[in-house]
Amino acid sequence: MIALDTNILVRYLAQDDQPQFLAVLHLLSRRRAKFWVADLVLVETAWVLSSVYEWTRDEIADTIAMLLTVNNLVFETEARIYRALKALRQGADLSDELIVATATEAGCRELATFDKGVIKRHKPFAKLPG
Repeated sequence: MIALDTNILVRYLAQDDQPQFLAVLHLLSRRRAKFWVADLVLVETAWVLSSVYEWTRDEIADTIAMLLTVNNLVFETEARIYRALKALRQGADLSDELIVATATEAGCRELATFDKGVIKRHKPFAKLPG
């Protein structure tokens, strides 16, 4: 299995650099190859698509959902990603939702944060420190 970095996904999705896009297509079309995508890579990809390319939350959610259907891509935690995508479509941040889900799955009893949006969405699990 080959792990993919953020810049590989961004080149594949944005298609803004033809030589790099073609190199990514060549890589992804390798016969019987599997490619691993970490949650952090999806978070970084969403950030780049939003901040650099000005994609909307819905565009990013649709794109990540499409990536989840690609048969030679293996994701760190598909179920967690699907839950985060649902929240993303409702206005949440992908990174925040993955942080909450990861902490919950790790057995944490609460999440200390100053992020009022996270606190509102995940009360009583998320709360101010102190």
